[in-house]
Amino acid sequence: MKQQMNASAYHLKPGEIKKLIVAAGNFRDRCIIKTLYWLGLRRKELVELDVRDIDFDRKRVLVREGKGGKTRIVPIIDDEYLSDLQHLLGSRQEGPVFISSQRKQMSLRMINRIIEKTGDTAGIKNPNPARAHLNPHLFRHSIARFLKSKGFTAEWIQNFLGHQSYKTTMDMYGTISIEEMQEVAAQKLGE
Repeated sequence: MKQQMNASAYHLKPGEIKKLIVAAGNFRDRCIIKTLYWLGLRRKELVELDVRDIDFDRKRVLVREGKGGKTRIVPIIDDEYLSDLQHLLGSRQEGPVFISSQRKQMSLRMINRIIEKTGDTAGIKNPNPARAHLNPHLFRHSIARFLKSKGFTAEWIQNFLGHQSYKTTMDMYGTISIEEMQEVAAQKLGE
């Protein structure tokens, strides 16, 4: 009997994230991908992000009413992303960070389409064989796995992602993936 894998076990590698950023259709879409990844935001949190929620001086973002109505502060940990965000916003002082061509807040469906199209353009498939296309939540799993690989603690990742319980974070990211196991084995056996 085949064992079902937890959805969080599926993630994109940093090189795949870079390919997606390059393949994005325009600067706004590149910033959407970077925001999903570098802030670990859920799709709803992304579309509801307001310009006033970004503190460029302190390099942080206020995420209002995330899952379960919880508010959290997320550090901006990539300077290139910070610079791109400043360029995207220009002189705007309020309103949605990401706007449609009609200058309105983007819909959840629009975000899905952007991610699907960019994945198709980049030739990157969802690592989950049960999914036909990339989806926004995959970036959340990907940044969590990346941070874990860089030695960030589960507690740090829990706060970053806004998980209510430490158990949720440990259940999702507390163990290493098969890819990480193979990389460690190759490093150790290659010595």
